[in-house]
Amino acid sequence: MKKALHFGAGNIGRGFIGMVLCDNGYHVVFADVVPSLVEQLAAAGSYRVITLDTEIETKEVAGVRAVLLGSQACREELVDADLVTTAVGLGNLVHVADVLADGLQRRMQRNPEPMLNVIACENAIRATSTLRDLVYERVDHEVRTWLDGHVGFPDAAVDRIAPNRDGYAVEPLDAVVERYFEWDIEQPAVRGELALSGATFVRDLGPYLERKLYLVNGAHAAAAYAGYRRGHQTVREAMQDPAIAQLVADVQEEAAQGLTSAYPDLTLSGLRQYANTVRTRFLNPHVVDHVDRVGRDPLRKLAASDRLFGPLRLTMAAGRKAPALTSAIAFALSYDNEQDESAQKVQQMIQEHGVSQAIAQIAGCTDETVVASIVREYERIQGGIWNGTAS
Repeated sequence: MKKALHFGAGNIGRGFIGMVLCDNGYHVVFADVVPSLVEQLAAAGSYRVITLDTEIETKEVAGVRAVLLGSQACREELVDADLVTTAVGLGNLVHVADVLADGLQRRMQRNPEPMLNVIACENAIRATSTLRDLVYERVDHEVRTWLDGHVGFPDAAVDRIAPNRDGYAVEPLDAVVERYFEWDIEQPAVRGELALSGATFVRDLGPYLERKLYLVNGAHAAAAYAGYRRGHQTVREAMQDPAIAQLVADVQEEAAQGLTSAYPDLTLSGLRQYANTVRTRFLNPHVVDHVDRVGRDPLRKLAASDRLFGPLRLTMAAGRKAPALTSAIAFALSYDNEQDESAQKVQQMIQEHGVSQAIAQIAGCTDETVVASIVREYERIQGGIWNGTAS
């Protein structure tokens, strides 16, 4: 049986990546830093995945093992692994790199011929490339040369929500997830053969990273910022507000128009189907996403290449108007949550320099027409007269 070493035995590790790997016939060895979790997985050899949809389903994932991340046993697992994956969070990849550097050197010495792929399944852009660079920093020229020929580091995009376990999990190892998931892997970086049912192999990951950032994260942010302003507590509540639901759909449509103009691999019909699925996910009654969590850190989310100004740039480059994205950005600028330090910094910029200058400082946008449109929407929102996207 093929063996996969997966770093990170949290809800996403168990409920998403681990389950997909088991479904593909891999014997999964989890590596984690929490001793009690490792002990529980090692003793049980299985766990349950609870999927929340219109109906709640429970599935057992069996035949798994666990080792303590960083242990000698963990490093030894790399010698004969057929696949390595991670779900530890971007900031923790440095610790995985320490283990990989040592474990892969052992593999080079004792089992050098088989090909291996390492895939970082993190909610970050090109996390595998980040991990690869960290590993290469920790090995000498001989190991790097061997890695170049025998270990692939394909970048990936992943998407699956792991809702709050309360009310659904019964056993300590139960993982709770939504039904939808996406796992896109950049094929050209794969070494040898790698087939994974449930994953999609793509020629260029770039368009798919932007598709997710704009049509999922951008739409999520639009719902959160508009929902906050209109007194809603959760994204689901916001999406039940007809004006906000229309705003989110329009944001996605404008972003889709920009994406198809920039990337021939993406089709408008495919993006519209994807966007519709995203909106359905936002309405899942089992997924409770508070608007203040989703809207957190507007300084980052209003950056030039992020989830709102990024699609606005693409849409304008395609020669199209973007009133919905303009409204979403204005709502983000109006996000004055006193508990959010980033939001307070935005408000301070606006108070000290005005909306136009704040837009220039935050997003680097100085196009007079675009800025004027955002300011008009901002003033409508501040005046309490917004009831839908301006045409």
